[in-house]
Amino acid sequence: MCSATEWSKLDPNQTTSTYVQNLIAQAEDDNDAARELDKLFNTKRIEFGTAGLRARMQPGASGMNDLIVIQTAQGLAKYVLDANKDNTFIKAVVGYDHRSTSKFNLSSRQFAIYTKLVFEQAGIECILLDGYVATPILAFAVRHLKASVGVMITASHNPKQDDGYKVYRNDGCQIRPPVDEEIAQTIIKKENLKPWIDYGARLQQLKSSSDDQECYGLSNSMQTKQIEDAYFASIKASGLVTYDMNNGSTTSLPKFAYTAMHGVGTPYAKRSFEVFNLPPLCIVPSQEKPDANFPTVPFPNPEEKGALDEAMSFSIENNCDIVLANDPDADRLGVAEYKKEDGHWTVFTGDQIATLLGCWLWESIGKNSDQPVAMLASTVSSKMLGAVAHFTLRKH
Repeated sequence: MCSATEWSKLDPNQTTSTYVQNLIAQAEDDNDAARELDKLFNTKRIEFGTAGLRARMQPGASGMNDLIVIQTAQGLAKYVLDANKDNTFIKAVVGYDHRSTSKFNLSSRQFAIYTKLVFEQAGIECILLDGYVATPILAFAVRHLKASVGVMITASHNPKQDDGYKVYRNDGCQIRPPVDEEIAQTIIKKENLKPWIDYGARLQQLKSSSDDQECYGLSNSMQTKQIEDAYFASIKASGLVTYDMNNGSTTSLPKFAYTAMHGVGTPYAKRSFEVFNLPPLCIVPSQEKPDANFPTVPFPNPEEKGALDEAMSFSIENNCDIVLANDPDADRLGVAEYKKEDGHWTVFTGDQIATLLGCWLWESIGKNSDQPVAMLASTVSSKMLGAVAHFTLRKH
């Protein structure tokens, strides 16, 4: 593990590097600075957990920061190269959400840019998706592009101070044992802990030579749109769309409220309803747009107690029957149903939602399919889409 001094020299982020240098200078005479330095550096290095990394955005070996991301990307790139020695063409795809902290000048976008630079330095073609994307889009893109690996920069439903690094295999699924441990061991090899090039200088060069303020010319908006179009086209072609609003009455349909919980899900939720031929969603305006401060939810997880309170209040005011909620990266679903007769809310658990989805999937296409149930389940590209269709048909 690097000492604080070594860390500050390797760190390409001027803000976090200077912060550490100032702590070092103050530590002899300032107990608070000494304790902060100890907390950041005399701790265990961040390890792979839920399909990758997840921690507070801060300098040091246990935080999410630019140096940790570069080291992780270098180890991951080396692992991918070693695992695909017989493959003459290796590809990676990277997506990111809106997580950021101005205090340390850290963000998902910056982590994604560094990841792309590392992969390209390793000789791996890397597609950086343009703008904030939902995690299911990244997972789909891995298979759609026949990539060897995918990375989604997000802390999912963690508190606002966190960020994360989700890694996907070529099957579009998150890494699982023993692959996670194998990648972790590759990351901590000496040759992968030291940056291969001066990535900070490379980033500054890109910033000065590009008019694109989002990803400095590294992302491709047209290719990203094509991937998103293919994602929704695959859903439409899957047989899961079972209701046609133009040929049926809408008077008995439930009215849906939707919250993105200050995440990236709103445009995908709207498009999902269009694909499923459903009436437009009622969007909770206070939680509609990405906001890294998550001002109305202390813990942006739709399964947490109280997380749906704002959406429930909005639903009652707007005569909605059902609340649909995504976590910030839109791969987790919350559902609640309002019984107007007695003013009672039923908040469904994850197990209950999965059971209802499985039942709907079987009733909709499973009975007449010759595919195994597991194969059918894999065609559901988003848990939210299935839930929307199921609950609509159940009410209709």
